[in-house]
Amino acid sequence: MLRRAGPRDKRDFAKCAASFVKWTGTSLPGFPLLWIACTCAAGLMIVTGGFGTSTLPLPKRISFWLLLMGWNALKWQMLFALFVRKPRDWLRVASVGVILLNLPLPAEIRWSAAVVGITIAAVPGVVWAQAAVIGLIALATCFVTARVLQTPAARNSQDKAVARSAGAGGVAPAAAIARAPGADIAAGLLARARVAPEALLAVQAQDHYCRVYSRKSSALVHYKFGDALQEIAMLDGTRVHRGMWVAAGAVAGAERKGRRWRLLLCDGSQVPVSVTYLPEVRRRGWLAISD
Repeated sequence: MLRRAGPRDKRDFAKCAASFVKWTGTSLPGFPLLWIACTCAAGLMIVTGGFGTSTLPLPKRISFWLLLMGWNALKWQMLFALFVRKPRDWLRVASVGVILLNLPLPAEIRWSAAVVGITIAAVPGVVWAQAAVIGLIALATCFVTARVLQTPAARNSQDKAVARSAGAGGVAPAAAIARAPGADIAAGLLARARVAPEALLAVQAQDHYCRVYSRKSSALVHYKFGDALQEIAMLDGTRVHRGMWVAAGAVAGAERKGRRWRLLLCDGSQVPVSVTYLPEVRRRGWLAISD
């Protein structure tokens, strides 16, 4: 028997929808930039009439390009979701994808054309050349959009880190640039967790995932803890036990029970400190409040 949805049902639906949106944003590499880029590329192809579609009626041209670019965006999204686990994976996965995912493109063009009721002679050489142009457009769109969406604080953090690492001649070493917050961080764990570096409280290892804690919430991201530690190495913080890294700004105090120490974080949570990392925690003065 059907019943009318009440306020509680609506709240539950809204909560589920919000959880799904949050999951897609934190668990899918490249989302939503990939889809934004493919939409922009589709718009450009609709206007310019790529693949000889300039003579088609506008509704059919729009349908063809949305179908073709939507399918290709889905292919790339699945590829990234399966094989991108850390920032340095992007170049390798994208390089392989350019070859493997573009090989069937002529057949996909003919299929998309048939779906919308038209015929297109997709010559492989011409198709692959134009696909390279579309790929460059999508890549440029991703780069520009990522830069625009990156928080000002993250950009300032990157610039300061590079400046600190620069030599007397004012040229920063490549290793320093690669490790600067905003280089790995902008495309790595914190970006996928939607947490700005200045809002980070802690990172906790949970099996093959990392739980990223911020001042407002937490996010679970499929990520190696070791890779996460490399990315946040230039942020002010340290490991306090085998599977937990804590930011300096998150520490509100400490308490001791027997020989065991626990850090009190600003969000009210408590984190145990292992004997291995106790000297570094003490050196930082995090235990001084309770000493």
